[in-house]
Amino acid sequence: MKFGLNYSKAAIKLYDQGVIAPDVFKCPAWPDLIARAKDRYPLYIHFPLGVGAGIGSAIDGETKQPADWAKFEKLLADTGTPYLNLHLHAPRARFGLDAGKADKFDLEQTLENLIRDVEGVIQRFGKELVIVENGFNLGPDPLYPAYLAETARQVVEATGCGFLFDISHARIAAMRLGQDYRDYIARLPLHAIREIHITGMQKVNAYWLDRAVASGLSMEVIESYIGPGGAWLPNGMADHLPLTDEDWEIMAWAAEQLRSGAWATPWVISLECGGLGPFWQATFTEEEMREQVPRLQRIFKEKP
Repeated sequence: MKFGLNYSKAAIKLYDQGVIAPDVFKCPAWPDLIARAKDRYPLYIHFPLGVGAGIGSAIDGETKQPADWAKFEKLLADTGTPYLNLHLHAPRARFGLDAGKADKFDLEQTLENLIRDVEGVIQRFGKELVIVENGFNLGPDPLYPAYLAETARQVVEATGCGFLFDISHARIAAMRLGQDYRDYIARLPLHAIREIHITGMQKVNAYWLDRAVASGLSMEVIESYIGPGGAWLPNGMADHLPLTDEDWEIMAWAAEQLRSGAWATPWVISLECGGLGPFWQATFTEEEMREQVPRLQRIFKEKP
């Protein structure tokens, strides 16, 4: 099992200095970036692809258009990325498409859309290459059916694809449902895990807003991520932040689940902190990276 880290200027700097040593960098699907970095750094791609629109294919989350498969096939080949990831999303309206007669909270329609789209991608790439990621919805609405643990399990069972397990997404979804996160996680398709994502979770308070503003970000930019006054954040909590004491306890528990065989072993477990662009740079400093990356590697790589 490899340990991954979001590609960022700070991460590359510390890697070049020998301060941190992730096995691989998790990169966005940006051809220019990949062309510059692929021969110098070990990396793999996390694709911006979503399913749930019911079109028999995936939507590119960056262009909001059906996926340009030639582009993504080239990126897969150029980097040797072992899986094509798909984000399980809510109904057609999530993609700016006509929702038709389907209610956005309709479980049966949501599941049908998700399975149709995943199967369409599998027809092109094969079920061994495709993995689906659990998610959560932002905003005040009830939890969309796409983000229920049972939905992720049913999609995996129906299509035979693999599972990309995002621990923080599961924690937030459980929070939205008023459930214990361990109960929620137990209903996910843990036997099909191929990749795991981890982050810290913190309440976005005045400290975090001041820190973002001090980094040069305007409130307009900040709220484009978290909503006006943080309205898009469930209980005010955000992921992709440095780990707290509670997060470290959960990481130790997750590592034990992997060592015991309760969860299938992924090819990589990646820390999704930091990244490209001023917003993500403001969320994970070099000092935090120096301390937390090696500590996480020790937790997940130590032998029982």
